Amino acid sequence: MACLIKISEFIKRVYGAEDATPPTPQTITRQCRKGMLPAEQKGRMWYVKWDVYQKRTGNHLVDRVLSN
Repeated sequence: MACLIKISEFIKRVYGAEDATPPTPQTITRQCRKGMLPAEQKGRMWYVKWDVYQKRTGNHLVDRVLSN
């Protein structure tokens, strides 16, 4: 079972410790819809699959192979 976290929690975990301005929740939601982030929609809310996100390497091809 994937560890699902809300968009707001995702922003806190990924961008909270940095001094830079984090992306908006709408930007993260758009990335979820486009498949750029491992996510799942339940009703109208999007949740990021945190455990899958943490295992990403940054290489799109490698990530696809490892996720299957």
